[in-house]
Amino acid sequence: MAGKKMKPTTTSAFVLSLDFELFWGVYESRGSEYYPAIENVFKVVPNLLGLFEKYGISCTWATVGALCLEDFEAFERYKPKNLPRYVNKSLSPYEDVSNIASLNKKLLFAPELVNQILRTPRQEIGAHTFSHFYTLEPGASIEDFRSDLEANLSVAEAYGIGLQSLVFPRNQFNSDYLAVCSSAGFRSYRGNPGHWAYKIAIDSKINIFRRAFRLIDAYFPLSGNLTHSMKLRKEHGIYDVPASLFFRAFNKRLKFLEYLKIKRMKFCMTSAAKKGRLCHFWWHPHNFAFNLEDNLAQIEELLEHFKMLEEKYGMKSMNMSGLASMQEKIND
Repeated sequence: MAGKKMKPTTTSAFVLSLDFELFWGVYESRGSEYYPAIENVFKVVPNLLGLFEKYGISCTWATVGALCLEDFEAFERYKPKNLPRYVNKSLSPYEDVSNIASLNKKLLFAPELVNQILRTPRQEIGAHTFSHFYTLEPGASIEDFRSDLEANLSVAEAYGIGLQSLVFPRNQFNSDYLAVCSSAGFRSYRGNPGHWAYKIAIDSKINIFRRAFRLIDAYFPLSGNLTHSMKLRKEHGIYDVPASLFFRAFNKRLKFLEYLKIKRMKFCMTSAAKKGRLCHFWWHPHNFAFNLEDNLAQIEELLEHFKMLEEKYGMKSMNMSGLASMQEKIND
């Protein structure tokens, strides 16, 4: 209509989110053989931050609240009032306190890395719950989750951080919990891709099939480009910033397929840039603990590709809270 101003169309976005967990994320599934991988995170994080600063990349570091603490004594002070009551007791770190207390501090706590992230431009510290809380596990409750988030917020407050973005551990997204997240001040969470293979199921038989599909999909785009609309879905006052692809670490046994993995990820990035859509990659820092140089080289190749897309199509690097802020401005 003549005289009526049109709202500016949104550009495309390249989003990275990292699930920063240390041993809190794997303690019930990994043993001492995995300690070196966790300890190497102290090399991985500074190298990633160096690349992000070099290429002007924004990133959300979804950080387990407990790892921000100095030691086990601080963990005891900050732990939630209500502890998770999973049917499978092995999932709760509070059920094995004596063993956790005996572990090397570097497996559990990394305040120096948190401070390094905070000092690096364009980086966001997000939440990954205080204890790596599983919302879909039998026995989990909204009240226990709220208590966990309160502990997480208290730790963040000690750093002067206002948490705005949340990643559900193991991508166990549960919409029943969103109202709690919103009331706690979160504005965005990382949802899963809409494709059936990326829906999280507790049933192990279903998950085996879906995981097999996702493995193949990492090299061959069976699910399409996995880009998303820049118009984010909002539920219970919180925006869904859906993931596209998990960055699978360099695998020597599958070295002959590595170029296909990078090609597949560039396909997602380029499709998003051309069509004004969202491309969102994620991984864990401990995934890069082995073959670090190969992993960093692949990430740098993707960041160089982003810079080309930025120059050619105006694609923007954004973290999760930045994208939520953009959406709010558009809605206003």
